[in-house]
Amino acid sequence: MNFTDTSEPTSNLTAPQAPGQFSSPLTMLNQASDLISPTYWVMEICNMALGFNPMNEAKEWFAGDWEAYMKCGDAWGKLAACCDGIAANISAGNQSLDGAWHGNAADSAYVYFDELARNIREIKSSLEDMKGQYESAAHGIWMTGELVGAIIGRIGDQAATAAIAAAAGSLMSWTGAGAMAGYGVAAMQILEIINLWGEATKQINNAQMIVNGVYGQLENIGMEVAAQLEGFPLPADSYDSPVV
Repeated sequence: MNFTDTSEPTSNLTAPQAPGQFSSPLTMLNQASDLISPTYWVMEICNMALGFNPMNEAKEWFAGDWEAYMKCGDAWGKLAACCDGIAANISAGNQSLDGAWHGNAADSAYVYFDELARNIREIKSSLEDMKGQYESAAHGIWMTGELVGAIIGRIGDQAATAAIAAAAGSLMSWTGAGAMAGYGVAAMQILEIINLWGEATKQINNAQMIVNGVYGQLENIGMEVAAQLEGFPLPADSYDSPVV
């Protein structure tokens, strides 16, 4: 008898893509960097407040090809769709075979193919979970990059204000009161820079917790897939029809 597939599983196996709205977190940080004046005094204020260049520090934290994470998630999703199509074809063929073939061997074949399709669907579900985990990690880093980029921009604003205030204090140092006012404003801006960097660090720590959680989930899913592959039904013996 002839079997007609209900789907074409391999049509899902196309090159993985990252969603159009996704971009590297470094892009957001570079945009924030453009807002910070690269003048000597602004960098000096940042170094005075934090002991390092916050932009360089943030870029080190977000370094990595996070777009590849999104593409990897898309690849798992497409592989899951392929498995779904394979399972659908096996189930459809099994139903057709069951209507035309009868007897003990036919019953055993039906059970075997039914179990095979079910196992493939279980793997499909695990692959979809992997897709979701990879996307969660990439989205978490992306959103954190946006937040930290905005904070870096505010740090630049505060550093510029502090640099201007410090320069004004130096120019007005002969008045005494002018120096105190200028340096006082600069000190307040430096304190705000420290607070802002604390907020940036908090956001980065939260993102790290998300990524660590994803790694744990991926390890569990990987063990599930390995167990599912080990449990794939295999025929005990080849079938030899007595009437052929």
